[in-house]
Amino acid sequence: MKTLILNIKNMVCPRCILVVQNELEELGALISTIRLGYVAIQVPDNLSKEKIASRLNSYGFELIEDKEEILMERIKLGIQHYIEILEKSTKELMLSDFLSHEIGKNYNFISKHFSKNEGTTIETYYINKRVDRVKELIKYDELNLSEMAVKLRYSSVHYLSSQFKRVTGLSVSKYKEVIRNENQYYNNLSQALDDLREKGYTYNFSINNDCLECKDICANFQIEDLKITECYRFDENEDATGRSVIYRIETKDGLKGILVENYDYGMRMVSKKFASKMKG
Repeated sequence: MKTLILNIKNMVCPRCILVVQNELEELGALISTIRLGYVAIQVPDNLSKEKIASRLNSYGFELIEDKEEILMERIKLGIQHYIEILEKSTKELMLSDFLSHEIGKNYNFISKHFSKNEGTTIETYYINKRVDRVKELIKYDELNLSEMAVKLRYSSVHYLSSQFKRVTGLSVSKYKEVIRNENQYYNNLSQALDDLREKGYTYNFSINNDCLECKDICANFQIEDLKITECYRFDENEDATGRSVIYRIETKDGLKGILVENYDYGMRMVSKKFASKMKG
């Protein structure tokens, strides 16, 4: 056995950790440490990094070796982590202090290298990522603008709105209108599937009692951990077998996929709790 340290790009959520862990274990690796962007493993002597890279690439992950690229990935993950903490904690915490502690380097060093490599400042990157989170919350349509401002630590609704327009070029109300227009109707089931795959809804879900199962990553999801963002129905045949429904699903960890069911059979199978989430 030999020890390998892997720095992995595009590991952005806890579900990514599960996917990477499952794939590495299937290759015969023993996991010593795993966290976003980093894995320490013991592997058989005949298992090469090239084979590991090929396996992970099929899921959109990339092994990175360059020290600067590794640092950039750590900074980006640190900013993502900071935004997550903002939503959950009431403590005041400066981004500069958080990143210095997270990465173990002086903030001036971190900031200088980030600007050099990314062509933008950490502050600008952070603003853009926070606005991206506002976009997600708008799509979920569970919070009003005042609640979003509190959740993401904006000083006021006005500040959130002005920053959103400066970054996106659209007012919040205009963005909501664009989102509504994007939630189009499809002519048939095949067209809907093709379009949703292109938009990143690549995982397949199926009903498993009161849960949804994703066999792609061998995982079950509780109802409260899911967001049903869209629902499309199709009556392509007169009999029940042609009456299909597609549910566009997102998890709290950012996993995107679809559930395709015959909606007579499917709605009998799901619990009332699950059915109430499937609006549309």
